[in-house]
Amino acid sequence: MSLNRQLAHHTWSQVAALDKQQGVVILPIGAVEQHGHHLPLLTDTLIATRMLDAALALLPNDVNAWVLPSLPYSKSNEHTGFPGTISLSAQTLMAVLHDIARSLADAGFRRLAFVNGHGGNVALLEMTARDIRAATGLICFCLQPALFVEPPFPISAEERRLGFHGGELETSLVLAIAPELVDMDKAVRHYADFPETGTPLFFFAPASTAWLSRDWSADGIFGDATLGTAEKGDALIAAGGQKLADLIRVISTFETARG
Repeated sequence: MSLNRQLAHHTWSQVAALDKQQGVVILPIGAVEQHGHHLPLLTDTLIATRMLDAALALLPNDVNAWVLPSLPYSKSNEHTGFPGTISLSAQTLMAVLHDIARSLADAGFRRLAFVNGHGGNVALLEMTARDIRAATGLICFCLQPALFVEPPFPISAEERRLGFHGGELETSLVLAIAPELVDMDKAVRHYADFPETGTPLFFFAPASTAWLSRDWSADGIFGDATLGTAEKGDALIAAGGQKLADLIRVISTFETARG
């Protein structure tokens, strides 16, 4: 019989009785932001939540891991100018995460992990996790599935380098998770024409530049959405779920050198 790992489904007295010495509380963080004309605003939240569900289903009952309701809003200001995008400021998101962490620490939990579904959160979460550690004593982790899940099928070099928003991978994932929310008749192929200067200046690069989607894409797409399929999405969820489960198993009992 599987455990009820949804922390918010428990009563306060049940939470008080949990063995918190071993275990981790997990907060999935998504976004409400544009993903072109074919994907819903909730894309990142759907992906983070489904990937985590797949991971939790693989955990044995002796791994203590509890998940909080997904946080659907985050720092999405790179997509301003597209109606429907809802963005928290960095200061607001950091304050929310600190308040959640403080509440968990007050309840006796020792570990907190963020499962991030939105690329625009990466730097902020890494910084906030360290601040939470210093302020609350919680051991805090940032799990970034988009950075460690290798597609289990061939993708082009162009898609690998430039297909990071609403392209083949995200389209495939939402087709697998919520196909009724995808309109493939409106899927497009768009690779931004970034200037080549000899030194990379964009996104995951040693000399990255700040960017806004509207600077480089009228539709808000970066990649080839026409290549998306539900079968690819299922394969990504299986691969990502296993990788995430392996990480959760390790961090649920992780200790620092000094305890």
